[in-house]
Amino acid sequence: NDLKDAIADLKLYLGRMTGQEFASSANDAANGIVLAHVDSPGVPAGAVKALPADRKEAFVIWPDGDKRLWLVGRDDAGLTHAVSFYLEHLGCRWFAPSERWTIIPERKDIRIREAIALAPAFRSRFFFGSGGFGGNLPLDPKRELQGRWAAWTRRNHFGGEYLLAGHSGEGFNLKHKKVLEEHPEYRAMINGERVPWSQISKFCPSNQEVVDLFVKDRVDTYRQARKIDPTGPRSWAVSVEPADGGGHCDSPESRKIGSVSDRVFHVANQAAKAVRAEFPDGWVSLYAYNEHAAVPTIPLEPNVYVQVIPYAFQRTKFSPDQLLDAWSKKVSRMGIYDYWSIPDWSHDLPTFDFLTFGPERLRGWHRRGVDSFNCESTFSTGAMGPAWYIASRLAWNPKGDAYALFEDYVEKSFGPAAKPMKRMLTRWSEGFHLCSHELALSFRDIDEAWGLAEATPAMAGRVADYARYVEYLKRRFDYLQSKPKTDARRDSALRLMELLWGVYDSTMIHAFRHSQLLARDEALAGNENLGKDFDWRNPKAPGWATIHRFTDTEAREFVRNGVRDLKPLEYKVRRFAGPLVPLVEPKPSKGEYSSVLFVLNSQIFTVQSPGGERPFVLRLGCELSVRLTATDAKGEIVFEKEVATGKNWREDWSEVAIPLPKPGQYQVKIWSPRRAMRFSVPTDWLVIMDGWSNSQGLPTPRLYFYVPRETTRLAIFAEYIPAGPPRFFDPAGKEVKPELADGGKMIIVDIPEAQRGAVWSLDKAKCPIIPLVMLNSPTTFAFHPEALLVPRDAVKR
Repeated sequence: NDLKDAIADLKLYLGRMTGQEFASSANDAANGIVLAHVDSPGVPAGAVKALPADRKEAFVIWPDGDKRLWLVGRDDAGLTHAVSFYLEHLGCRWFAPSERWTIIPERKDIRIREAIALAPAFRSRFFFGSGGFGGNLPLDPKRELQGRWAAWTRRNHFGGEYLLAGHSGEGFNLKHKKVLEEHPEYRAMINGERVPWSQISKFCPSNQEVVDLFVKDRVDTYRQARKIDPTGPRSWAVSVEPADGGGHCDSPESRKIGSVSDRVFHVANQAAKAVRAEFPDGWVSLYAYNEHAAVPTIPLEPNVYVQVIPYAFQRTKFSPDQLLDAWSKKVSRMGIYDYWSIPDWSHDLPTFDFLTFGPERLRGWHRRGVDSFNCESTFSTGAMGPAWYIASRLAWNPKGDAYALFEDYVEKSFGPAAKPMKRMLTRWSEGFHLCSHELALSFRDIDEAWGLAEATPAMAGRVADYARYVEYLKRRFDYLQSKPKTDARRDSALRLMELLWGVYDSTMIHAFRHSQLLARDEALAGNENLGKDFDWRNPKAPGWATIHRFTDTEAREFVRNGVRDLKPLEYKVRRFAGPLVPLVEPKPSKGEYSSVLFVLNSQIFTVQSPGGERPFVLRLGCELSVRLTATDAKGEIVFEKEVATGKNWREDWSEVAIPLPKPGQYQVKIWSPRRAMRFSVPTDWLVIMDGWSNSQGLPTPRLYFYVPRETTRLAIFAEYIPAGPPRFFDPAGKEVKPELADGGKMIIVDIPEAQRGAVWSLDKAKCPIIPLVMLNSPTTFAFHPEALLVPRDAVKR
């Protein structure tokens, strides 16, 4: 168990620090390190008093003279954390699940002079990599990597009083398939028809017989968990979450219960009562997710624990923060399920902002009373190593200094090479884009770091791991640059697959999941052999014989080749901050409207209201209805409406009058999931967007943006520009041809000195998936120059 492993760590690492041998015993001793539960005989009264209340994982490290040290906890979980915090206090670090990333200082003195008492801010703190580890892999038949990750999370204070399960509907459907097939009235009704059985189908919440069957199934499951491990984290609650996806019953009887959320939580309430009847301290858990993300109107049983999924797959009128605020008013306790750089979306690119975004999200959760989180992520220390190291500490103390933790990470990891490694990692955190420019800079940073760390083999080894990771970024870049369904694409796919498995042991890449995704993508393009050659279920597949572990010497060659082959572009990335301010006074043109912009799914724009009685009148058209909300500077909703726009939405307008009587800036959001829409705004209001995604294959009209005085070469990253780059126009309206790199993904525009600190424009941009990213000018766009708002910092510079 975890405590047994922690005691083994204690003996191992104290021995490595001091050069002495340490033994453990169940017998009492007059000196040494004593691990004890708080109610054990002999525990000092001061330690008992110092132990934080109401936290199962709380602990105290209590010095008792020069020859005795007490580690005291409420149970084994607290003692496990006490061991790792004690070792950390002595200077030990586990920056990645690898021996070369383990920092063990030499020490003669292992005493603690002052007591340490800690408890986690979040009662449950878990993350996992999408797709997992794959079981007994050809290159890892004993699952050693999985074991290393488990040890790493324990040593870095993850875990919790409870571990909540996810969807339970699939298991219920499989277990009770026969009875569900025999009773069509048990199954959900959609559009007047009972759905056929499937693993993800829903049952009818108005049919008490099937509800009782589900409740019994859940109570039986919970009883078994409590029998196996009465106090373990999996025995705190049983999941009552339906099967994944939509398809909830809309029979007349079900509709009488209420909304989809009312129906789902109606069933959860019955399960909660049944669990509490047998186990007074028992809980049920489920998500606030998808069609049942909204807060139900019915009261909830006190032992219903809700994990809110606010940032994806929620179909409510609320922003994520608004949804969390709404739930915090409904329940006394809640958790979060979030997505932090999953490989399926982020492809293990270092796009996660671990210095600001991650810490602020954790702090925001804590402020709202969230007491647990479970993040779907990646088992890639290249993409998320610093992020999870910092998060592991802030989950215990949200007020901790993320920058100080990052300094600790780079200084102890890289020593004399810390400066270039910190420069690279900070640049990634502030905004990574996969392009030849970034790769050129990263290879140069690692080349500099390697030269500085050569005299220190341990630190050079960690630089080598990042060399492996940047080589992965390069090979993924090469793969994306190659044309699909060509020999070049197949060759680059093979090189990428060889790299994934060749650096498997380093933990820098979530190799198993990426091999699945790469094989799938290539199979869809007709290259099925890649997945067959590297079939992770078949140790005799021919691809495995070609894999070898890339050595540090080969990693050094990766860097030399990268420096030789890739050259940085000449531009400087800039960020802008401060409140949005107008550049000029708007010219009144009441009654006129801007050009039309077609967008997909949603659009958010900022409106500056002058105050007064005249409303902001927005013109809309959409395939289906549009949800519209307006929020003030505090995030409070001041207007919301569902707008049905009609069949002739491409020609006819629906006008929506939004009252904004108080002066100030408002965010207006229009949203119609998976649908195209068009809109137009009045030209006598200050209205900006911070990006857009086109729909209908239509390019954008003329949009205006500001180029600051210090920007000499405008740089724009365009992830998807299938029809070529936009057209650019200088302040006088003259078209300017851009410089293109990486097949048009990088766009550079030279800005003459006389035209800096001025409004430029573009048109005919097609951004079907991801908006343009302005790398050294404010990302604010307006439909005419007088309407532009920009961060004050951009103008003051």
